[in-house]
Amino acid sequence: MRLQQKKKVHEKEERCLVEKDKYTYKVVIVGGGPAGIATAITLLSKGIDCCVVEAHKTPIRKSGEAIPPNAKPLLKQLGILSLVENEKHKVYYGNKSCWGSDILEQKEFIADKFGHGFLLDRLYFETQLQDLYKNTNASFYSGYKLKKVVSNEKEVSTTIENDSETIKLKSNFIVDATGRKASVCRHLGVQKETLDSQFAITFNVKISNNIPNEISVEATKNGWWYVAPFTENEITMMFFTLKEIIPDKENIEIFLQKELQTTIHLSKIIKNIKIETIKIMPAGTSCLQIPYGKNWLAVGDAAYSFDPISSYGITSALASGFYGGHAVADYLNGKEEALEVYRYVMENAFQAYLHKLIAHYEVEKRWKQSYFWMNRLEMLKTKC
Repeated sequence: MRLQQKKKVHEKEERCLVEKDKYTYKVVIVGGGPAGIATAITLLSKGIDCCVVEAHKTPIRKSGEAIPPNAKPLLKQLGILSLVENEKHKVYYGNKSCWGSDILEQKEFIADKFGHGFLLDRLYFETQLQDLYKNTNASFYSGYKLKKVVSNEKEVSTTIENDSETIKLKSNFIVDATGRKASVCRHLGVQKETLDSQFAITFNVKISNNIPNEISVEATKNGWWYVAPFTENEITMMFFTLKEIIPDKENIEIFLQKELQTTIHLSKIIKNIKIETIKIMPAGTSCLQIPYGKNWLAVGDAAYSFDPISSYGITSALASGFYGGHAVADYLNGKEEALEVYRYVMENAFQAYLHKLIAHYEVEKRWKQSYFWMNRLEMLKTKC
């Protein structure tokens, strides 16, 4: 009898040990988008055990379709250049822009030493990245939402849950890759600084005529338009303006139709569109004062969110995941200065971005008395 009791106690201890090990990692990454996956594959390449937590069961389509030519070296370093070379994605050779004058200018990549860029099937790209990570057999908690993060001197405890279970993950470190909302940071009491109130109103429309594989941008009195191909006869349209200019929900469609009619060039090729599913989301610049802390680090939009006019979005997310992954790996291997080096790299890049962004907006002088253009740069300039 005593022997059976000892056996049961031993089996229980073994089960507890298995359960403890099952949910214990060196690093927990919250967010399974480009920044999170780039961080994960970088950590794994450095021999660091990690897991990824993603709120959605399957990838969802997000805004942001363009990979510029100069991103190719980064894609090679991450080992994902072959993903964007897939036939699902389209090569593109330039952008059209009406900005600062009434002339529609064509910017060609033909002189760029890296050649063409890529227009992504964004949903497929997200799937490719997650499949690449899954093929490593590292843990992937898809469909789990973040409920709680507690950090102390020794470890980080992360509580996640789906419809049927709650799991507590233990780790030495946690990475916030949750996008603009920076969920991990909020749980840790760290707030991002919002530098402007620009928002995007985005929707897809069917069109009867084919459009070339390029991105078009056109400034107007109240903001600016972004148009990119989605499928052969469907385009993604986004109008960027300040939050204060956006009307009530019931008046948004009329507002967008009127704004489109004020364009010089887009209104000639995009006519009689039916605007249906509309999304409104923040699309301005925001940042963390410091992109890391005790046992945590932020990557992608969780650390620095960029104005889409900069085309920094996906490339910056991948780059921060790459540099952030190396920083965390080095830190866990005893290099205490690694996180500060990450901060230095990212802050320098952010400052360079701010200077370029301000210079770009200052080119547009056609509507000096417009609320949008008068207020667009006010807060941004305080950070330079």
